[in-house]
Amino acid sequence: MTDVAVRPAEQLPGPVDRVGDAPDRAGRVFAAVVGVLVAAAVIVRFTANQALWLDEAQSVAIARLPLRGSGVTLWDGLLQDGSPPLYYLVLHGWITVFGESNLAVRSLSALINTAAAWPLFLLARRVVNARAAKVTVVLYLTSPFALYFGTETRMYSLIVLLTALGGLAMERVLRAPSVRSVIGLALSTGCLALTHYWCLYLLLTVSVWLIGLLTLRPWYRARHARRSRQLSAASPNRPASSAAGPVSAPTGPLPSHPGSASQPGAASMPVSGAGAAGGVPVVGRQGGARSHRSSGRYLTPQRRGPVYGLLGIVGGAIVFAPWLPNFFDQLAHTGTPWGAPANYAAISHAYGQWAGGPTTLGRLLLFLITGLAAAGIAGRSPGGRFVLIDLRGLEPGRTMFFLATGTLVVAVTAGKLVGNAWADRYTATAFVPFLLVIGLGATVIGDRRIFRGVVAVAALAGLLAGTTDVQRERSQAGEAAQVLEQLAKPGDVMLVCPDQLGPGLARTVPPWMKVYVVPTYAPPDRVNWVNYEDRNEHADGRAIAQRALTEAGPQHTVFLAGSGSYRTYEELCTVVRGALQNARPHADEVMEQGLPAKVYENYSLQRFQAS
Repeated sequence: MTDVAVRPAEQLPGPVDRVGDAPDRAGRVFAAVVGVLVAAAVIVRFTANQALWLDEAQSVAIARLPLRGSGVTLWDGLLQDGSPPLYYLVLHGWITVFGESNLAVRSLSALINTAAAWPLFLLARRVVNARAAKVTVVLYLTSPFALYFGTETRMYSLIVLLTALGGLAMERVLRAPSVRSVIGLALSTGCLALTHYWCLYLLLTVSVWLIGLLTLRPWYRARHARRSRQLSAASPNRPASSAAGPVSAPTGPLPSHPGSASQPGAASMPVSGAGAAGGVPVVGRQGGARSHRSSGRYLTPQRRGPVYGLLGIVGGAIVFAPWLPNFFDQLAHTGTPWGAPANYAAISHAYGQWAGGPTTLGRLLLFLITGLAAAGIAGRSPGGRFVLIDLRGLEPGRTMFFLATGTLVVAVTAGKLVGNAWADRYTATAFVPFLLVIGLGATVIGDRRIFRGVVAVAALAGLLAGTTDVQRERSQAGEAAQVLEQLAKPGDVMLVCPDQLGPGLARTVPPWMKVYVVPTYAPPDRVNWVNYEDRNEHADGRAIAQRALTEAGPQHTVFLAGSGSYRTYEELCTVVRGALQNARPHADEVMEQGLPAKVYENYSLQRFQAS
């Protein structure tokens, strides 16, 4: 019993099977299956044609505004919305060429989402290894999270693309620092900040990591100098050059990962992270999956790399600087009044959302991803069915996981400090490093059949879960428009409470319908978030209802599209509905509020007819 419990690692049974390069029938079938799944995932990205919900419709309404002129411009719309400008400028140009139909505006996100696969592949190949890069791209393209935001008219696909490009720029700066590489990093980080403000949390996390490399470098160098002396003393016949060279693999006859560089000399290949001088994960994992860097092409990053990396982030701040006055104005007057700050449990929830959310397939995928993440962070394959776990973690998975989780921790902390809300879609800012972790984790699996099975099941589950999510109705705006076409007539008035339902309805309701939002009695196409909570708290619901009744007159009907589940509208919509009910008792519900599981943006439609 004791022998089994303490069996040393070097006595593990030999591998039953190995992942290698030799082509076989099963390998060709596996490649074909994965290819079909990836192709299907790309096609699904271009199939969403449902009615746009609030965020999508708001994006289009802002992006179609003119860039200059005497009226309301795109810049005015951004100040009222609280967003940075880059995505809206890209969407503005896209709409100018292709129009603003549902399929047209979503195709932009689909193209950006698909295009992100290439820089993601390059980044994974440089930071991890070539085999992990292929797995990472497969898991990305079939990811339910990526699939959904590849079909939404928002900036989240652009965030993934820019994060991958920024990662490539950072890797270049750390490996071969130069003025040119710093400029590339500055442009990447500046564009990230100009795409979504949550990208600032990612940049802050990366900055902390770079500062840590600089401050901990002397300690690591001293530590490994002591270790080298100890190894030299323990092995007097060991060549003297190895004590001063790159950090070697752990001692003992543990076999390396099948397919890795296990020839003589491979144990002393340069490694990354805290175990190497400089601690930057830009080369292949020691003793892990096969790495395209096993030949030593890329050495440990130069000492000035972290300094140049920080200079690149400072350069990104300079790129962002012209927008700073608008940023501070938005910070003071817009914010996120629609939601409350999250607690730290939201971090684990984010990992569940990346896997597909609280569905059966999503939970299956989360089960697989949890194992892959653990293997990517701390796993080493001795071959076959076995994975060894180093509780200290291994590079580069340990650093990638720190960047992903650290960004989420910073986001929650900042939300608590300034009162900003959490939204799972915002976590796209931390998605790329997590993808690298799970891609690496898959390559730690040494058994060929298990590796293929895990990747195929994860890709299939992700595609099915993502397709289901993509096809779900996102707003009842289309259904409401059909009801109004049948029951309403020119001269009728519709109130929208809360105003967040307005942008979607503005795209679908009959053009002759008089539509106003509560409490501003403004057109419904855009939500003005400036001083939002204060405005709603001081609004007079009875006066708004009376205004609609007066405009409709005794010959026309008043409709109310409403939901009582929106923050800051808990009482206002009830007051408006009550005032309409008192004035016109002959009221009925002409459209039921949809179930959240079937439609994301759901609300009811009530009719108040004249007596």
